[in-house]
Amino acid sequence: MSGVAKAYRVVAYIVGINLIFVIGAWLAQLSTDDSSWWNRNSGAIGIVDMIHGYLFMALLVLIAVLARRHRWKPAFIVTTMLFATIPFVSFWAEHRATKAVQEAESATV
Repeated sequence: MSGVAKAYRVVAYIVGINLIFVIGAWLAQLSTDDSSWWNRNSGAIGIVDMIHGYLFMALLVLIAVLARRHRWKPAFIVTTMLFATIPFVSFWAEHRATKAVQEAESATV
């Protein structure tokens, strides 16, 4: 597997875990009172959220690079990018994209 594909896998896992945390923290902030840990530490959660945004942009760039390199169909590219925004489904999208990369690389060997 190429370096870009390995970087995609790592970033996809980090973004997926981070996405679950960010959504969970947001729900916890909404469902608890102002004295809860989630609301007292909203600044730290905001920093994690901002880091998640930058990592997500890097993930989209890596998807675009893989798509161009392996000539993915537009529907596959768009769905891979959209599925990356859904908690837990993002892990399946990473698996699906990694499988497509491995199939494309084995076909060219």
